[in-house]
Amino acid sequence: MKKIFTIIICLAISCHIFAQNCYWVFFTDKQNTTFDPYSYFDAKAIERYQLNHADLYDISNYPINANYKAQVDAIVTSNEGESRWLNALAVTATEEEIAAVQALPFVASIQQITTEAWLTQYPTSTTTPLTQLDAQLSQVALMQGEKFLQKNINGKGVRIAVFDGGFPGVDTHPAFKHLRDNHQIIKTWNFANNKENVYDYNQHGRMVLSCIAGIMNDTTMLGLAPAAEFLLARTEVEAEKKKEEVWWVEALEWADQNGAHIVSSSLGYGSDLHNLKDMDGKTSIVAKGASTAASKGILVCTAMGNEGSDRDWKVLVTPADAENVLSVGAVSSLEKLEIYSSFGPTADGRRKPNIVACGLDMVAQAKGNYGYSQGTSFATPLVSGFAACVKQMHPDWTVAQLIEEIEKSGNHYPYYDYAFGYGVPQAGYFTDSKKENVHTFDLAEDDECIYVVPVNPFECHKVFYNIMNGDGSIEDYDAKEIYLDSSDSSLNAKDAVCFIWKHGSGSKFSSGLKDGQTVNIWYNGQYAKYVVGKDKVQQKSYARNHDLRAGGEFSDYCHHKNKPGAGFYTKKRSIYSGRLVLNASFMVPSMWTPTDNIHQTDRISRSFSFSWVNNWQVAKVYGLGFRLGFGFSWYALQDYQDPAGVYNALWMNTDMNAEGDGIKKHNLKTTQFDLELYQRFILANLSNSKLYLETGVYGDWITGSRLKTKIIYNENHRQTIVEDKYFRDGINKLDCGVRLRFGFTNWFAIYGQYRITPVLKEGVDLPKWEVGIQIF
Repeated sequence: MKKIFTIIICLAISCHIFAQNCYWVFFTDKQNTTFDPYSYFDAKAIERYQLNHADLYDISNYPINANYKAQVDAIVTSNEGESRWLNALAVTATEEEIAAVQALPFVASIQQITTEAWLTQYPTSTTTPLTQLDAQLSQVALMQGEKFLQKNINGKGVRIAVFDGGFPGVDTHPAFKHLRDNHQIIKTWNFANNKENVYDYNQHGRMVLSCIAGIMNDTTMLGLAPAAEFLLARTEVEAEKKKEEVWWVEALEWADQNGAHIVSSSLGYGSDLHNLKDMDGKTSIVAKGASTAASKGILVCTAMGNEGSDRDWKVLVTPADAENVLSVGAVSSLEKLEIYSSFGPTADGRRKPNIVACGLDMVAQAKGNYGYSQGTSFATPLVSGFAACVKQMHPDWTVAQLIEEIEKSGNHYPYYDYAFGYGVPQAGYFTDSKKENVHTFDLAEDDECIYVVPVNPFECHKVFYNIMNGDGSIEDYDAKEIYLDSSDSSLNAKDAVCFIWKHGSGSKFSSGLKDGQTVNIWYNGQYAKYVVGKDKVQQKSYARNHDLRAGGEFSDYCHHKNKPGAGFYTKKRSIYSGRLVLNASFMVPSMWTPTDNIHQTDRISRSFSFSWVNNWQVAKVYGLGFRLGFGFSWYALQDYQDPAGVYNALWMNTDMNAEGDGIKKHNLKTTQFDLELYQRFILANLSNSKLYLETGVYGDWITGSRLKTKIIYNENHRQTIVEDKYFRDGINKLDCGVRLRFGFTNWFAIYGQYRITPVLKEGVDLPKWEVGIQIF
C-alpha cells in the first residue's frame, strides 16, 4: 500500500512539472521569404483582391520564415498550426519549453491560448414529420426573400466558406442534392484532423449550411443562396477547445486563398475565458483575424451570440466585435427580439449588431429529416445567403459597400439600436423601384412628453426609439406599444399615442433628456428625430425600398411646436383617460340565522350610481385608476328585530293584530359618495377594444338614510304603511370593501364586490356580496 501511495505522489508531481499549454509564438519578421500570389491564390481570390483594392503582395500573405519555424519545432512538444497573417506559430509546450522559445532572437512575443469557442445555437432542436412542415417559412419571408427568388437571384457565382463543427449527412441528405449534382462544394478541409473529410462529427454545420442553401422537398428554400459555391471547413471540436482559435484563423487564410467572397461563422468566444473589456475588436485573435479578412475583401458574417439572457454577460461575443464584419442577432418577428440574442455595443463603443434575422428556423436534420432549431447560429447563415444574393446582383461592390447597403436594407434604417441593429434586411430594397415616402405618424409634445401619434390607430405597431448623445453613442433605447386612449369610443387618430417621457420622474433616465441629445424614432416605415433643446421637431419620413443609391433623399419637413396647422395635435396628449360610467347592481342574499331575517329571495336589495372613472396606463398590460361617484342603495329587510332593543320603537309597528301575525317588510334607502382605487391588467387586445381585469378597494361615505316600513296581515292582506322616517343613529357613516371587475374598454364590465364593514351599528348586518354591471 505504501508503494502504491508513493507512485501516486510521484505521478502527481510529474504531471505538474510537465504540464503543457497551447501558445501563440509571434515572430519579429519574415526575412528570406518569397511569395507568388498568382500561384498561391485561386483566380476568384485574385479578382476579389483587385476589386477591393487590397495588396496581393502584402507582407501578411507571405509565408512564415521556414528556419524560424524549424527551430521552434525542435523545442516544443508539438506544432498545432500557423498563421501567415499573424506571422505566428501555434504550439503545445511545457513551461520550460516555452521559456526556451521565448529566448530565441526572432521571437517577438508569446501569448497563451486561453479562448474557447462555442456553437451559437440555443439549446432547442426538434424533428418534424414531412407532412407537418410549413412551406411558407418565416425565415425567408422576413427578409422578403421571395423577391430575390422571383428574379432568379440565388447566389450564383458567389463563393461562401462555412466554418463549423462538422457537416454530417451533407453528402447524402436530400436538402443538398443540388449542391452535389452541380459540384457546388468546391473544397473541404478538416483542420482538427488535417484531412479533407468533413462529412461527420457535429451536426450543427449541416443545419447551418441548410439555412444558406438547403432546399426542402425539392421546392421550399431554407436559405437564399442555393446556387452559390461552397468551401466547408471543420474548425470546432468539443474535446479541443483551446485549439479551435488556431483552426479558425487557419480556416480564414484557407478561405482567402481559395477565393471565398463570404465567410459564414456561427462560432463565438465569450464569457468562459474572456472579460467584457476584451470585446473591443482588437484583443482576441479571432477578431484580429476577422478584421484582416475584411481588409482582404472577404465579407465575414458572424453570430452575435446567445448571451442575451445571461445577466452576467448579455453582450456580444468575439469575433462579432471585429471591425468591418457583419454581426447578426436573432428575432422572432420584425418587431420582437429573441430573448437569448446578445446585445451591443462593443467594449469600445462601436455599433453592433449590424442587422438581425429569424432565429427559429427550419433546418436539415439527421437521416434526411427536417425540423426547427434556434439561435443566432441560424440567423447568421440566413444573412450570409442574403449577402450572396446582393453580391450576385452587384459583383463590383467592395466589402464596405456590401455592409453599408445591407444595413440600409434593414427594415428600421436609418433608426438603430443595440438590440435590433438596423433591423431585418429586406430584399425589396435591392429589387424594387424607388417608392414614395410613407407617412405613418406625427409627432407632438408638451412639457412632459414627446408623443408619437399614428396616422392609422387600428394598425398598431411597436414604436422604436433611442436617446443618442452628441457623440453618436446611444444612452438608452426601447420598443413601446401604441397606447389606445379608452376615453373616446370612436378611436380616431388622436386617441392612439406612444409617449416618451422627457424628465427623470417618468423616464428610464435618472436625469431625463439633456440638451444636445437626439431622440430617434421609428414607426411602421417612417423615421423621425427630435433634437432636445430645440424649438421644433425635425421629422423625416422614409419608405422601405427607397433607393438612396439612385439619388433619392429623405423628405424633410419641420413643424414648430404647437403651431396651428402644422400637422400636430396641439391638444396635450396624456396617458390618462377619463369618462362617465353608470353602475347598477343587486346584492346577494345573506345566509339566515334565527336572529338574522334580513333578506328573502322574493325581495332584492339593489344599488345604482353614476361615476367619473380615470385610468392611467402605466405599461403595455398594466394600469392604475380611480373612480369617484354618487349613488343610492335600497336594502330589503323583513321582520327585523334589534337585539339590543334600542330601535324597537322605530322598527316594530304596534298596528298588528292581537296574535301578532303581521309580516313586517322594511326598506332602508341610503345615499353615498363612492371613492375607489384600482389597478388594471390588460388580458387581450381586440380589434377596437381591450379585455381587462381590475382589482381595487373602495370606501362609501353615507350621507343620508331613510326607512319605510310595510306591514301585511295574514288574514285579509291589509297593508299599513308607516311614513318614511329618518334613520341616522343606527348607520355607520363609512362603508369599505373590495371590488373585482372584468370587462371590455369602451363597452361594459361586470363586477363583484365584498363589503367588509357593517352598515348597521347594532344587530345583524346587511348583505355583504354584490354583483353588477358597469356601462360606459
